[in-house]
Amino acid sequence: MKVSTENLASFQKEITLDLLWKSAVNQQFATVIWRLPKQNSFHFLADVSGRPSKCKINFEELESGFCISPFINADGNETLLLKNDYHFVFEENSKTIDNQEFSLSEKLFLEKSIEEFSTINHDFVEPKIVIKQSLAEEINFEKLIVKAKLEIEQKVVQKVVLSRMKTVEINGHISIIETFNKLSEKYPNAFISAIYLPEHNCIWLGASPELLVNLDENGIFKTMSLAGTQSAFEKDGTRISPNNARWSQKEIEEQAFVSRYIIECFKKVRVREYIEIGPKTVEAGNLLHLQTDYAVDTNAIEFKQFATVLLELLHPTSAVCGMPKASALDFILKYENYKREFYSGFLGPININSSSNIFVNLRSMKLSDNQAYVFAGAGITEDSIPEKEWVETELKMQTLLSVFEC
Repeated sequence: MKVSTENLASFQKEITLDLLWKSAVNQQFATVIWRLPKQNSFHFLADVSGRPSKCKINFEELESGFCISPFINADGNETLLLKNDYHFVFEENSKTIDNQEFSLSEKLFLEKSIEEFSTINHDFVEPKIVIKQSLAEEINFEKLIVKAKLEIEQKVVQKVVLSRMKTVEINGHISIIETFNKLSEKYPNAFISAIYLPEHNCIWLGASPELLVNLDENGIFKTMSLAGTQSAFEKDGTRISPNNARWSQKEIEEQAFVSRYIIECFKKVRVREYIEIGPKTVEAGNLLHLQTDYAVDTNAIEFKQFATVLLELLHPTSAVCGMPKASALDFILKYENYKREFYSGFLGPININSSSNIFVNLRSMKLSDNQAYVFAGAGITEDSIPEKEWVETELKMQTLLSVFEC
């Protein structure tokens, strides 16, 4: 079907997010789909080069696109930027492409997608997963927590965030779009994303509750401190209302570490004109967290580069690394015994519709060669109980695993 002005309206009805995703992946384009928290619009973006360039994020100068950064990114230059070669917006949970004018190259891409993938059977068969986990993993993680607590007692660090990776074997085919839709339905308050990186031969799926940097068209900067975790359910399965949540001193202090870290970053650039709201209890799927929100009017303080500078200062935050940052990072690199890769890095759209939304890459999973690698972490303080921290990581991993049939 050739795309023309006359048949464009009917043509648009044939375009699905699943079709575009499969077409882009088939052509080895670096591809991402995302949905911002509390929104219904699904975004599709493809970089036709297939090899996103490495760059340092500068909100004032970068072209529009989508970035993803690894956890280890000391100078910021390891951030990948997927160029905005094709960008389409779907309304109503990926059912209808938004009305927009298409460039010639976009029309050709849509036409090719329809011709090659519209006849494919898109029936979804629920995949089965097999979790590969031994008692030794739990024992080793709890031993690592004990080691971290010893460092805290000796005043080497105040807090360190330890993470782990669980390997999952996938029996059957995972439909990325169906999984993306399920995550969006289950976690309306999270940033949902799926990123295909052909050069890395993998797909990253995520449902992150933590905003790192938001900069809107009016120059308002926002960030948050998010820490402290408990199940959103009582033992009998009754859901806990955020208003009725009770927090331990350990969890309150853990969240306070992150808040103090953000304020220290403000002070480093001599900014004291900010709005602080919280802490408050918020829901994140099967979990509850403590959250404090911060906002700065960059126009009022005449600091246009504020978001760029703060991103560099904030990452990695106390919520994914610890305090002091250098000492906590040293401990992580020495003892975690695996590479976090993009887990606990950051990701999000840059300069799309005059705004940027960068999130911490939490509640994430890497898919590669019929294997899934699921990541989660826990903030360790002097009051941490190793067994409870293990359970916390299990609950966080369930955020993504819950969309599959075990």
